[in-house]
Amino acid sequence: MRLSDVFNTLATSELSNLFLAEGTVEIKPNKKEVVLRSINLALTDLYNRFFLKRKEIKITTSQGVQAYTINDPLLIEIHKVIFNGRELCINKPNGYHLLAVNTLVLKDKPDDNQTIEVIYKAKHKILTQDDIDNDVEIELPDIYLNALCLFIGSRVYTSMVNQLDGDLNESNRYAQKYMQEIAMLNDQGVDVDGFEEMWLFNDKGFI
Repeated sequence: MRLSDVFNTLATSELSNLFLAEGTVEIKPNKKEVVLRSINLALTDLYNRFFLKRKEIKITTSQGVQAYTINDPLLIEIHKVIFNGRELCINKPNGYHLLAVNTLVLKDKPDDNQTIEVIYKAKHKILTQDDIDNDVEIELPDIYLNALCLFIGSRVYTSMVNQLDGDLNESNRYAQKYMQEIAMLNDQGVDVDGFEEMWLFNDKGFI
């Protein structure tokens, strides 16, 4: 989906009662950057909850060195470690353990020039004003659009409480709906591994 799709959906639903929307048709141009901050927060929450972006990296080992760090600020958590074509189990003999969220330690000492393939869950790209101007594609499957908008609705209504005569109930309602949507998505098991078309969200690298 494009960023404009999110703005248009918000303008005709979650934000239609607020001054951010113009005639319940679109978000006012001078308010889009304000709404964008909530979009980024919503994406961060969804990317932490679900496996939405998968990255891979190959590491060449050095003899006797067991600890290896993935220096990617987008890393959320390591999902899978494959050593010389064999998947390793975490905290098992002949497997690996984590020294930090981005640092794995092999149980066995490797030889030179062996290969560790690491697959990990990654963060989303932070959206900016340039992305608004270019109407970029958002790295999010359409099935998550409703959850995204509900999260934004909760955030924006909280910040706009004065417009609602101090009533936080609307914000709480959106928060409850958001958690219900999250539960439904969890039940469906929807994540990056469930979408063949999610090649857009895959990234490979080498060390």
